[in-house]
Amino acid sequence: MTIFEKNILKKFLFVFIFCTYLIFISCNEKKKVAPAADLFHNKNFVSKTATSKLIFLDSLQQASQAIINDSVARNFLFDLSTEYFNLNQNQKSATVCKQVLQLSIAAKDTLSIAKSYSYLGDTHEVCHKDSAYYFYQKSEKLYQSLKNSKLVGKMLLKKGYLLFNDGNCIESEIQVSKALLYLKNSADADLLFTSYSLMGLNFEKLEEYNDAIKYQLLAKKVLSDEQKYKIEPSNKFLCTIESSINTANIYIKTLQYKKSIQELESVLTNELKEKFPYEYAATIGNLAYSKMKSGKLEGVRKTLEEALAISIKNKTDNSTIYKLMHLGEYYAIVRDTAQSIQFLKRALLLSEKIKMGDEIKESLQFLSKIDYKNARIYDKRNLVVTDSLAKIQRINRNKYARIQYETSIVSDENKSLTTKNNYILTISLLLIFAMALALLYWYLYTQKREILFRISQQKAEEEIFALLKEYQIKLAEAKELEQNRISRELHDSVMNKLYGARLQLGILNESDDKEIKIKRLVYVDLLQKIEQEIRTIAHDLHTDAIDAQFDYVSLLSNLIQHQNEIGSTTFSLNTGKNIDWNKVDSLVKLTIFRILQESAQNVSKHSKAATCTIFIKTSKDKNTLVVTITDNGIGFVVSDKTDGIGLKNIKERANAVKATLHIESNFQKGTTFEIIFPMKPSS
Repeated sequence: MTIFEKNILKKFLFVFIFCTYLIFISCNEKKKVAPAADLFHNKNFVSKTATSKLIFLDSLQQASQAIINDSVARNFLFDLSTEYFNLNQNQKSATVCKQVLQLSIAAKDTLSIAKSYSYLGDTHEVCHKDSAYYFYQKSEKLYQSLKNSKLVGKMLLKKGYLLFNDGNCIESEIQVSKALLYLKNSADADLLFTSYSLMGLNFEKLEEYNDAIKYQLLAKKVLSDEQKYKIEPSNKFLCTIESSINTANIYIKTLQYKKSIQELESVLTNELKEKFPYEYAATIGNLAYSKMKSGKLEGVRKTLEEALAISIKNKTDNSTIYKLMHLGEYYAIVRDTAQSIQFLKRALLLSEKIKMGDEIKESLQFLSKIDYKNARIYDKRNLVVTDSLAKIQRINRNKYARIQYETSIVSDENKSLTTKNNYILTISLLLIFAMALALLYWYLYTQKREILFRISQQKAEEEIFALLKEYQIKLAEAKELEQNRISRELHDSVMNKLYGARLQLGILNESDDKEIKIKRLVYVDLLQKIEQEIRTIAHDLHTDAIDAQFDYVSLLSNLIQHQNEIGSTTFSLNTGKNIDWNKVDSLVKLTIFRILQESAQNVSKHSKAATCTIFIKTSKDKNTLVVTITDNGIGFVVSDKTDGIGLKNIKERANAVKATLHIESNFQKGTTFEIIFPMKPSS
């Protein structure tokens, strides 16, 4: 007999003995032992190669067809499914799950049925997310019927992860919030840590960074509270690394690079480098990126290349993409554009290959900034990707909502006709009650809107008054300065000249010589000049240069004058003479002021315009005000997707008073804003 035949015989004998043992202990009610625990954790099995393990598991799976249906056998099949899953044999793992599901249904073992659905969800999570969500949903419902809070929370958390990986962070946040309600009193450190960490990741994606850091700190607290939570040292080490990386990512996005560097350096150890290459690559990659963003470029390239090499070696595409983008950004900083474009294109290709939408967008945005010659091409692709992602997210959101709906329909199929009738009657009563509540709500809502409108009116009037008061103060200061100037003129110039002329005339008056008479005439002429100077000063005192009056138009003129003093663009304001500003609502006047203020700043900062003209006039029917702002700048692309903060503010202010906004902009020909305001906004 050959060595190969001997090995086959040994395996056959082992399987035969094991199955006989299973059948034996199944019949023995006094002896409840779980053989799988010893079978899959003994040194002989653990030391096998992946191929040897798979052959052994296949043998056990075939032999398990004859197993008697009891709790021990079902637990063994769960363990067998887990071993397949650990070897990335998801299809075979799912086959065993379906087998144990049928046995559990036959035995009416609700706990095992729920567990089977949970395992089936795990096996479908990578390739069939909708099926995984369906199985988790069914498992959750069964655990709810068993009132097992911990496992309900676990299923909600699994659903949350599915939604997060699909880019649906808002729905994921809802599922994780529900999970935390079930898990808040749990002592399971792994579940709590994962829940807080995932919640933090959702808030990070939603750019709500304060909440993101709050939940990452809660996750850290679970790891540090050793008295309340028990966690294995090896697992705790990995969780600590994950927590630090997540926290550092938030610091990076909020530009707190010093904190990010401190966070990552605190977990950078030899143990991390030797035992956990994926986490090590993520740590040093983010650390190098943080240093680069903080301006410390020494050693950054070498570290990023090391992190990239590890990621490529371990075939972690997600990590590889970020390392490529970080290297692209590094070479952009050191002005090696060719290298930068090369790395960013590699990141883009890999992102497209594994269909990572956010990373595709980020790569395109970087390339648009650096490869400016092809910027328009990248921008167009970015718009297409953005629309595509929005469509996919909408489809997925509807898909998961449909799964929840279909699951609820299946769970309701066993209700009797009487229950349905009662349900319809209850719904009818609730609808009537809801309609009454809706009417009441509408009445209260309209009253509340009226009150809010009056409050906004009052605030607008107060703000207009404050602005006019500020203008009056400036006017008074200008008047005081002018008065001081005139006083100095009278004292320093006129008075001195008068005094000098008086002295000279007094001296010359003592003689009647012809030469003296000529000199007296000179001083008479001087007195005439002094007289003219006094008249000029008196005229200045009566001029309109400092107007004691102040009104809304003066306020707008002061705004334009201030803008002319601080910018390179020349602004001019033309207001219709027939506008009765006393009839214009305060909220409208305040909105016009703020829009002109915002527009003037935008023109000065971005348009590169030489001139900007503002016209304000009333319509023919006197019911609306038309404000037109025209500049001769470089123009811009009019699109909601390219709105800056300033343009958004203008649109929001116009909408708030029911004003109509029209924008026309042409490249190198300037921009025209036309805003049509009602004289009084509707409440």
